[in-house]
Amino acid sequence: MKHYVNFTLLVAFIILISSALLRFFQPFSLATTRVHIIFGFLVLITVALHLCSRLAYFTKMLKATNKTGKSRQGGITLIFAPVIVCGYFLGACMWNGWPVPELLSWGYELRNRAIIFRPEDGTQTRHLEDFTQVKKTTSDQASIFIEIEWGEAYDPVAQFPTPFSNARPQIAVWAESSVGSLIETFFVSEESAFSESQDWGDNPLDRVDILPIWRHQFTLASGVEPDGQIDTFSGATPEHSFSVEKYLDEDPEGFYICVEVNVPDDGNEYYNSNQKESDGYTLPGIGQPSVYFSTFVDPSENKKYYLMEYVGHGGSHSQQRGEIYYDSSHISSALNIIEKVLIRIKRP
Repeated sequence: MKHYVNFTLLVAFIILISSALLRFFQPFSLATTRVHIIFGFLVLITVALHLCSRLAYFTKMLKATNKTGKSRQGGITLIFAPVIVCGYFLGACMWNGWPVPELLSWGYELRNRAIIFRPEDGTQTRHLEDFTQVKKTTSDQASIFIEIEWGEAYDPVAQFPTPFSNARPQIAVWAESSVGSLIETFFVSEESAFSESQDWGDNPLDRVDILPIWRHQFTLASGVEPDGQIDTFSGATPEHSFSVEKYLDEDPEGFYICVEVNVPDDGNEYYNSNQKESDGYTLPGIGQPSVYFSTFVDPSENKKYYLMEYVGHGGSHSQQRGEIYYDSSHISSALNIIEKVLIRIKRP
């Protein structure tokens, strides 16, 4: 039995270390995180079984004398050095002491923190078969609830990970001021949230190719242009948190709530990768451009519910400059990705 335990521990430990390295050096991935957690538990169990089989060894080594009755060098002092070393590193992790900052600076998260999106506190997202729901709440129990009902051109199965495909629909939900500047991003799909580039259905693409309108707006928060250049003119906004109370009660100009969605490989006769460099050319895997929905929340109306309207699209490959293109005469099935978007406002 102990041989099975030892070899299981060896294999599980190799997989655990591999997943740890992927989490450290690569963008965040739910699949990698799941592997890391499950094999962490497996290593925990096998280590416990292994140690149980070695209890006699620890008991013998901790005794002050050996079998002949002579004093054993070390004895219980054997445990002091491991406790001191592990205690130091535990304290370094808790208080960010040496060598924790130096080691973490090599990781993907710190090297790319400007371009990584994570939602602010009070934001929850839930994916259902026919709906995606996003809710933003505050300490005063004010909230904005956004429910996206998917249409016939949206594959609900594709929203959830599968072992054989990473070409999931990409979604961004955010708020803009009345003059069109980013207030806060509520939600971005995992693949586009943590990296500027991704393999979308085995096609290497940048997130500006998939969600161009949101990505250009995100420059205000990140200070990094979609091409990787530092935006020296505006830089990153120090505070871009969304305050429901402020924008519902104090801002007479109101604000916009926006949704941008793109699904893979939905090309038509006009938008496809076989086109020459023209207004209809899109990169392989893209198909039709992203579609953009928006609504204006006017605090003076004191309304509780709003319906988003389709506004336009993100443009073909040569047009992706963050602008909204209103000519939708060549958009076909992409108009049916979203059935409707309902917004519920709860004021403080």
